[in-house]
Amino acid sequence: MIKKNIIPKYWLTKNKEKISCEEKIKVMKENIIEFDNLLTDIYDEAILIGVDKKQIKKVLVSLVNSIESNLKSEK
Repeated sequence: MIKKNIIPKYWLTKNKEKISCEEKIKVMKENIIEFDNLLTDIYDEAILIGVDKKQIKKVLVSLVNSIESNLKSEK
C-alpha cells in the first residue's frame, strides 16, 4: 500500500505547468503504485534472505538517484 502524501496533488511539466489530462494523471498514479509494490517486494525478499535493512535501502535509493531516461529526446 502506498504511503500517504507520496503522490503529489498535481504533476508538473518541465516548464512547471500543471498536467491536466486525466489519463496521464491516472497512468502516473498507477505507475507509482506499481513501483511502490515492487520496491516493497524487493525489500521484503532481501530481509527474508538475511540482507541488512540499511544496506538494501541504500542500494534502492542509489538506483533511484542514478536513474536516467532512455528517451532519445531527453539525452
